[in-house]
Amino acid sequence: MSVIEWRKSTYSAGEGECIEISCVIRDLVLIRDSKSPYAARLHFPIPTWRAFTQALRSGALPRPGTEAPLTPVRG
Repeated sequence: MSVIEWRKSTYSAGEGECIEISCVIRDLVLIRDSKSPYAARLHFPIPTWRAFTQALRSGALPRPGTEAPLTPVRG
């Protein structure tokens, strides 16, 4: 079994609020929280991850921290 190599997001401010990614398992991108490296991890097919990051770059999706506040739903 190979060791997974992780790298921090380029948007990490160095304050512990960052994600790490790895692309060493088949055709998947793995995502984890750097504060909890052994907690649950997300995984996405590489084409899905590329479409997501391209949508962020193009402005089709809001950048983290710029989204509108959530409105509580009562019901």
